[in-house]
Amino acid sequence: MARLKKPINYIEELLRRPETKILGEKLQKQYYKWIKNLKIEDFYSFIDLIEKNKQVIGVAQFFGKFRAYSLEEYVYRLLREKCCMPENLEVYWGEKCLISKSDNAEYCMEADIIVGEKLDGCIKPKIVVDAKVELDASRFKTAIGTFMLIKQAHPNVKCFLVYLKRELNNILLNLANPWVDGIYCFHPKLDETRLFIESVQGCFSSQVT
Repeated sequence: MARLKKPINYIEELLRRPETKILGEKLQKQYYKWIKNLKIEDFYSFIDLIEKNKQVIGVAQFFGKFRAYSLEEYVYRLLREKCCMPENLEVYWGEKCLISKSDNAEYCMEADIIVGEKLDGCIKPKIVVDAKVELDASRFKTAIGTFMLIKQAHPNVKCFLVYLKRELNNILLNLANPWVDGIYCFHPKLDETRLFIESVQGCFSSQVT
């Protein structure tokens, strides 16, 4: 995993502060529960506890990244443990995705989750996953922009978007069809994690990239 700061690091920070130690202990317990069983209900309870204690946790950036990296880690662990991948592919978290490469230079950009092959400092992608806690128009456009760049360089790469909560209408979702190969909700009330795993697994039927 390349992500330098992970959810467990945010929990450790809460544990170090007397005023947030009890919250840290609760989050730590829930964290170790969901990383072990990967049940969406347990993961969502963890996110819900973070959200209910936004004021206690404090700094907006701390709160936002804590939630975002937690969803990324859930997706990362889900792919690692639930998908049977070819030997030449690995799952990478928060690493650089290869966009272009020439004799003189290469350009790479960070992606949430990449399934692919590592080439020097960048990943040649087979699958790219963007994870959004809250999917609204602004965040959706950002994801689409990333997918467009990746697909321009690698037309056969599959791009998936996962989210917890949606604040977006179906019209905009449908307009993005050329650049998104699947959009999945990771909420207990509409749990599409199995569909997501099946879609990812289906990408390995061909090794053409």
